[in-house]
Amino acid sequence: MNILIVSFTFPPNKDGVSEAASAMARGFVARGWKVTVLTKVIPGGRDSLDWNGAGIVEYTEETAVPYRIWLTGGNPDYGSFLESGAWDTIIFHSYANTLYLALPLLRKIKGAKILVSHGYGALVWEADGRFPRGLKSWCHKAIRSLAMFSWISLLDRVVYLSETADFRGFYDRLIAKAARYGGMTVIPNGVDPEERGTNPAAIRGELGIADNEFMFLCVANYSPRKDQGYAARAYRKAAIPGSVLLFIGSEFNEHSRKSQSEDTADTGGQACGKVIWLDKQSRESTLDALAACDAFLLSSYHEAQPIALLEAMREGKPWVARNSGCIASMEGGLCVNSETEMSAAMNRIIADASLRERLSEEGRQAVLSKYNRKAYIESYCRLVEELTTSRN
Repeated sequence: MNILIVSFTFPPNKDGVSEAASAMARGFVARGWKVTVLTKVIPGGRDSLDWNGAGIVEYTEETAVPYRIWLTGGNPDYGSFLESGAWDTIIFHSYANTLYLALPLLRKIKGAKILVSHGYGALVWEADGRFPRGLKSWCHKAIRSLAMFSWISLLDRVVYLSETADFRGFYDRLIAKAARYGGMTVIPNGVDPEERGTNPAAIRGELGIADNEFMFLCVANYSPRKDQGYAARAYRKAAIPGSVLLFIGSEFNEHSRKSQSEDTADTGGQACGKVIWLDKQSRESTLDALAACDAFLLSSYHEAQPIALLEAMREGKPWVARNSGCIASMEGGLCVNSETEMSAAMNRIIADASLRERLSEEGRQAVLSKYNRKAYIESYCRLVEELTTSRN
């Protein structure tokens, strides 16, 4: 079996799409299949173009119209690469330029074509700081989304993370239903149940967090979309004595500094509880923090099915999350629609030990039965084998 995975992000990047694409690649390699990953060049370069048995081909892109992609390392142009690779299956992750530029070629490619939707928020307004406040970008995405009616049938399968279909994070599934597309499949994200923190006491000790201090944890890249300020404001409103909120994110940037300064200004130095901000933590340290916390927070206004939330559920941590993507259908936590609701949910979780215990068990069991890495990989292997067999 010769598989091409096309993903704009891949390790060492740390994000949900990268995690999903790399888990898929690792699972296919373990199956004995030949796997090639086409992914974007990263700053500083990769140490190797072999990743756990999968070959890496890199590209650079022009993100302004007209979109263009250039493959590195003397490889042919993108179109020729797709057409000449003798791929049994090509799997596109997300609605990236790599997908849109491939659309005119899909009829010519003999192998199976799969799109993995990691959510589709074309109608989610993301305002920027200048006039017209993101209107041009929103119009472009809205118009492009309507074109999906004309090309979705060129794909053998579109894989969605859940049955959710709405005008926010899963607008693509609404379009697929309206188009009466017959290739819809649901495969949820999955995490390895055994990949857990091994030294939770270490991070509490390093940060001076006592064992009897209730620790909330928020893990997400520092960005406007992840909106850490929302969680910080909700935590301050909750005014929980003897508690800590720990943020772990990507490298400190303009957004993180803004959130930190706003939090400092809001409290005026007279805060109930303590907020700690960390960046660039190792994987081991992040896993230890997940094991060490008492509850998990997620404040993103646009999500699909967050890997970080699944990792908290794996540790049996109750969560409080902003209502986005398919989070409302996930087990093990409380979904909220405002900062006030998040504050109330945080206080409720602290006050009710039986609630914490119930949510903890619900989340842990959901990972073992549904959101686990083995089920994820086996589902995709079956899908690839089914499509390949039907074509042969």
